[in-house]
Amino acid sequence: MKKVMIPTDFSACARAAENYGMALAKQIKAELVFLHIIITPVNWSKLTTEQENLFPETKEKIATAKKELKSLVEKSEAFGVKASKLLVFSFGNEKIHKYIESEKIDMIIMGSHGQYGFKEHILGTNTYSVLRRAEIPVVVVKEENAKNQVKDLVLATNFKEETGKSFKMLEQLAERLGAKLHVLYVNTPTYFLETNDIMSLGKSFIQEFGSYNYDIHIIDAFKEERGIMQFAEKLDADGLAVITFGKSDLMQYFSPSITENLIAMSDLPVISIKKGK
Repeated sequence: MKKVMIPTDFSACARAAENYGMALAKQIKAELVFLHIIITPVNWSKLTTEQENLFPETKEKIATAKKELKSLVEKSEAFGVKASKLLVFSFGNEKIHKYIESEKIDMIIMGSHGQYGFKEHILGTNTYSVLRRAEIPVVVVKEENAKNQVKDLVLATNFKEETGKSFKMLEQLAERLGAKLHVLYVNTPTYFLETNDIMSLGKSFIQEFGSYNYDIHIIDAFKEERGIMQFAEKLDADGLAVITFGKSDLMQYFSPSITENLIAMSDLPVISIKKGK
């Protein structure tokens, strides 16, 4: 992973993502790109200097954003991480997916705050859109997060063959972070399996897609989110990782909504990656 993007609105929850992102980027030797999207009342790129003066409040916001982005780049580079900034003017519903592609981003880190704050934080609906559509790992960091290093990472999986590619990506990320990966299967009433069947399924999956002989942990819970959180709390984990299925999967295990619930319920950083194609 060479480039990590951090969308920011300079809020407290964005600061948490910025700090976490700097520590993570330094650990994996990646470059940071700080992105800020500023909403303008008109198409700002088409205005003359004289026309810009008709919107003093917007000019002030732009000046503040430039100052904040410059400060972030300087802070990052002082921390030993190469960084750049990207200021985008938008007078509509700007999406960040095209910047993920144009900047060749390998991972995106976003902030979140509070149990019910996920839907309304940075860039509004962009967060849901990124979480559901991004083909790269998405890390969501809570404002309350107190951990900037990942030593124990819980990876919840259903051992389906189509998640093998994503499993490998998360395994490689854990390697670069120097983190121990704890493979977890949450056995729920909806998708109940006997222990022997889970172990057989898991061993075959790990043999095919894993680089190490992981222990397989099984926890019984009514809901996937509760099982993951209970296991993580017992382990005193530093982060959670899930492979998210798209809405079109009829027999889905981790739907986007489950991932979003997990983010809302836990203070730990959550790494989400879409099922590989």
